[in-house]
Amino acid sequence: MIKTQNFFTVLKRLTLTLSIIFVLAQCSDEQILDDTVTAVPEAETDPATTAAATATCSSCTYIVPATANVIDGKALGLKPGAIIGLNAAYKYKNLLFRNIVGTASQPIIIKNCGGTAYITATGLSYGIKTENSKYFRITGGDVSKSYGIKVNGSHIGITLDKLSTNFEVDHVQVSNVGFAGIMAKTDPSCDNATIRGNFVMNDISLHDNYVFDTGGEGFYVGNSFYEDGAKTSCGSRLPHEIHGVKIYNNIVKNSGWEGIQLGCATQGAQVYNNSIENYGTANREAQNNGMQIGAGTGGLCYNNFIKNGPGNGLIVMGLGDNVIHNNIIVGAGGSGIFCDERYTPGPGFKFINNTIINPKVDGIRLYAELVPMNVIINNIIVNPGSYSTYKAPRTGNDAYVYKLSKDVRVQMSNNYFTRSITALKFVNAGAYNYRLASGSPVINKGKSFSTYTTQSILQDFYKQQRLKGSAYDIGASEY
Repeated sequence: MIKTQNFFTVLKRLTLTLSIIFVLAQCSDEQILDDTVTAVPEAETDPATTAAATATCSSCTYIVPATANVIDGKALGLKPGAIIGLNAAYKYKNLLFRNIVGTASQPIIIKNCGGTAYITATGLSYGIKTENSKYFRITGGDVSKSYGIKVNGSHIGITLDKLSTNFEVDHVQVSNVGFAGIMAKTDPSCDNATIRGNFVMNDISLHDNYVFDTGGEGFYVGNSFYEDGAKTSCGSRLPHEIHGVKIYNNIVKNSGWEGIQLGCATQGAQVYNNSIENYGTANREAQNNGMQIGAGTGGLCYNNFIKNGPGNGLIVMGLGDNVIHNNIIVGAGGSGIFCDERYTPGPGFKFINNTIINPKVDGIRLYAELVPMNVIINNIIVNPGSYSTYKAPRTGNDAYVYKLSKDVRVQMSNNYFTRSITALKFVNAGAYNYRLASGSPVINKGKSFSTYTTQSILQDFYKQQRLKGSAYDIGASEY
């Protein structure tokens, strides 16, 4: 979420493409959304969804009653390793889990039993909420594309709040919510326990979930104001950091704002293998991007598929140690990738082996002037929409990689830029299959990236081994 920029940056960029990013007042996403959300239509069942696991409830330590609202682990005497069952026979409204405390080796499990568990929280603020909880897992099973817990109709689907940490959420479906599908953060307040230095959200994993038809973000993880903090009645307060976050194998469709937004993830962040389609349906300025790697966030972003939306496919404003590779971005209404600095102590942003198809504006738009060196190698960029719009001293080639000014330092090589998608000889671009067919001009034309990143990029987007020939291939796929 982008709401503030320093005065110098705003002056410098007023004459550029202002539609890329706008200044919003510093307030919460929830406050901004309150006066803009319209009714979200009922969703159809996703064809990929299969029958949920039907484990019986006999193995559960505790079964949540049909009329329950608050489940307090301390009051119930729940010990590490306990299993909390959501009975498929019951019709739950919203559920607040408080003081659910396991251990690293024995987390407390919250799971469906007897079939698919439904939480229908129409008109309520949340579907599932956690408070003061750690070392727990919310799971709807472990079968691929099976969602044994389904949350529908609340303002926020699942919110992992109030000092919750060390958790996992998987195989859950969230739909028809007014704001975020899955939210994970404790916003800073006048309670010192909530601020940076006193609390770290550690080791969280959000995977194999299906989120669709949201008024706001599909996933909203971490606070948006890493450097300046949030305004409270006791002054500006810095939000907590996240150490060790994995967001992977999720499907997001029809998100009103970003499909996935991650902020304040300073250590061990990985966002990978996610599919985001039809993002930014509310088309609110600066909230309509496919994925956002926000301020205070470093690490890896790879093997994501991002398709069709009014804003940028991927927006990166991280720490400057970010490695962005093997992503496929199709039909972005803005640029395929937009990158700018916020708080960026790192050496520079690295964009390696991405495939960007038919962005309405530029392929990669790079504003990162403050880092020592950016890297753009082995990327395919096809048919950027702004190619025919630039006038001297700009040229059409600026549409492939647009640099804000001469102060943007970038090492750029072994990329393949073309306005003709047929020239690349993809297996079936019409069906979004961007594997390389025999004779593709990008086979064995890539550059070794070992000098640019210590991260091992051992597989391509399709999980095939890299370096099968005499050299790396260009783009997200290895022939």
